[in-house]
Amino acid sequence: MTDVIDKTELLEEINGDIEFLNESFEMLEEDAPTLLTAIRSGMESADAEAIWKNAHTMKSMVGNFYAQPCFDAAYTVETQGRQGNLEDIGNSIDVLETEMQKLLAALRDVLMWIELIYYHEAHEDNEGKNI
Repeated sequence: MTDVIDKTELLEEINGDIEFLNESFEMLEEDAPTLLTAIRSGMESADAEAIWKNAHTMKSMVGNFYAQPCFDAAYTVETQGRQGNLEDIGNSIDVLETEMQKLLAALRDVLMWIELIYYHEAHEDNEGKNI
């Protein structure tokens, strides 16, 4: 089973910049529904260009999180759109949506875990100090 995100790579990449990770997550959380809606609209209107362009944007965004399953799903939708292969694209879009939901949930968990660690470390640093 493939992990939703590669936490080791992600944490190495952000190099302790939790604020950057949180801002990136918030951007993805805000933009993903809009992109998925645009992809579905493209499917409904048989607009292959709208499909592949929005899938490409999504792929670029999720690549920043070392989220291979979601990246692969976006790549599949993008490729089908570029090739004009819209016959079964609904299934691919469903997979992409599911993978995006998994990614957002995994990122929420990672952020919560990081916040707990930093809170615990800050609390330990302050023990015994007269503040």
